[in-house]
Amino acid sequence: MFRYAIKCEINIEYRGACMSLTSELRAKMKLYMLEHIERNDKDLIAKTMDTFSVSKTTVYNYLERMVKDQLIVKPSNPKTGKYELYTSNTLFHYSTSSHLEEDRIFSHDILPIISNLPKNVRDIWSYAFTEMMNNAIEHSEASKIDCLVSQNFLNTQIFISDNGIGIFRKIQKYFLEERGDVITLDEAVDALFPGKLTTARENHSGEGIFFTSRAVDRFVICSDERIFAHQPFLDRKINIEQMKDHGTIVDMVLSNTSAKPIKEVFDMFTDPDRGFFKTQIPIAHMFANGYPVSRSEARRLGMFVKDFEEITFDFANVDQVGQAFTHELFIVFQNKHPQIHMNVVNANEDVASMIKRVKHS
Repeated sequence: MFRYAIKCEINIEYRGACMSLTSELRAKMKLYMLEHIERNDKDLIAKTMDTFSVSKTTVYNYLERMVKDQLIVKPSNPKTGKYELYTSNTLFHYSTSSHLEEDRIFSHDILPIISNLPKNVRDIWSYAFTEMMNNAIEHSEASKIDCLVSQNFLNTQIFISDNGIGIFRKIQKYFLEERGDVITLDEAVDALFPGKLTTARENHSGEGIFFTSRAVDRFVICSDERIFAHQPFLDRKINIEQMKDHGTIVDMVLSNTSAKPIKEVFDMFTDPDRGFFKTQIPIAHMFANGYPVSRSEARRLGMFVKDFEEITFDFANVDQVGQAFTHELFIVFQNKHPQIHMNVVNANEDVASMIKRVKHS
């Protein structure tokens, strides 16, 4: 186990690098450079010179200072290599044969690493980490759980991995044993999007993944060569070599300077009187190639969302939809559940036209 202190003050003044710039502009320039280093921007030098009207010498002076401050790592080969963000890694191992409590793990192991971050960021990590660690402890059927905290100047990333049954197989098993429904692993991924699914209803509400995925900046679950994420992916079936030794991997990333309060995330979908009453469904992520066509697809979607009072269907990155799918969802399902208010957002002209035609036919 190893740990390095991370410097997160974004207003360090590089006086020796450029005396003519104000402290605010120096901070902006430094942050700009770090963000472009994170993106592996090959035009970092030229873009920085152009954006801030500074010389190449000034840019290289900044880079040298950031290397000394352990914010970035110098390339081994200056001609071909690229600067990288300096990253600290702290790895923890846990055995489920011991009595594990997620809040104590957070307080003892994780909080000291993020203690210098803003309170709202610490609050998000407190919620996200304890929810995902609890899932690993109570649901994964694992014998061991690993946690890696990876941190640089811009972001903190936390991986939680276990060697258990795998989250999507767990959901698949639950649908068969408790509901008598046979679903595929891809459909098990879909079941997570609405937000109320739990394989242990007596002890859990099923909200943890839903809210965690929206609280952090990036959220990915990998298991059985499949992924759950709100970011677009070309193919859900991905090859992950380490998945041979892991049941589930949860990957979370959050900016160290995020201004997002955790309450804002809950307020988007909950109400004091109605609880978790509203959800949002990213259609493109739930169906192969982002093109839902059949009534059976619509019925499965309806099965996952029928317990909500308000549903927003997000058709971003969906080029077209099938008539059967549209009729089943917006006519048949809606008629069976008139109490549900259904919204449509980000529909292109073709999708909006199909929905309108079906509703008026």
